[in-house]
Amino acid sequence: MRVIAFVKSILDPEAPPGAIRFDSGRAQGDVGQVLGPYEGNALELAAQIAEGSGGAFVAIALGGKEQETALRKALALGATSAVRVEREEGFHDPLATAREMQAAAEAAGGADVYVFGRQAGDWDQAVTAGLFAGLAGLPLVPIVQGAEVRGAALSVRREIQGGYEEGEISPPCVLSASNGPGTLLRLPKVKDVMMANRKPIEVRPAISPSGGFKVSDLRANAASRAGRRIEGDLKSQAEALAQDLRRVIPGIGGGA
Repeated sequence: MRVIAFVKSILDPEAPPGAIRFDSGRAQGDVGQVLGPYEGNALELAAQIAEGSGGAFVAIALGGKEQETALRKALALGATSAVRVEREEGFHDPLATAREMQAAAEAAGGADVYVFGRQAGDWDQAVTAGLFAGLAGLPLVPIVQGAEVRGAALSVRREIQGGYEEGEISPPCVLSASNGPGTLLRLPKVKDVMMANRKPIEVRPAISPSGGFKVSDLRANAASRAGRRIEGDLKSQAEALAQDLRRVIPGIGGGA
């Protein structure tokens, strides 16, 4: 099976408070770029499917040079090639993104299985995989936590409310990967990392303007850590806490 995995680098979410600032609808900061968390699950899933089927997988990212972080990670994990489609940083309408991804996938020769992270680690839209599947006319299996190649089909395990669901699907199809024991990103060998850093990344021009919904302003809520210490014995502390709760949550403690 031929697999295409869509990946994305984001500003490190573990950066200390204040390291990331917001300006003109963009998040900026002097912090490193890291592979998005769910994109890591997507890479592991893509690698497993390619290995299990004796096929190959290609990694595609939309953006500037910052996306090479994610693409290098894909190459270290066994991607046969990596493609970066030029694009400005910042928020992009998910439907426009899905259209650009579809065009990029077609230019790369298409695939049997298209793998996404369940949602981006920065904007958390969680709709691009579904939009891509709709545009491509392909079935989508979301929140996948494991896949096994069985002949010409895939046996997939996905998370549902209160448990798990297992089923089988025949490619072509779209999968969105979630975190789980079966999609935990492996650590590549040092040799593979070094080789990945020397491999070329194909750069293609922007496919189309984003259009659609645009973010005009972006800001973080001011974090407030103010509080007070309640003194006294246990009974008086409980009464004071109950009074505070009644003030901030109207109607609490009114009885059944």
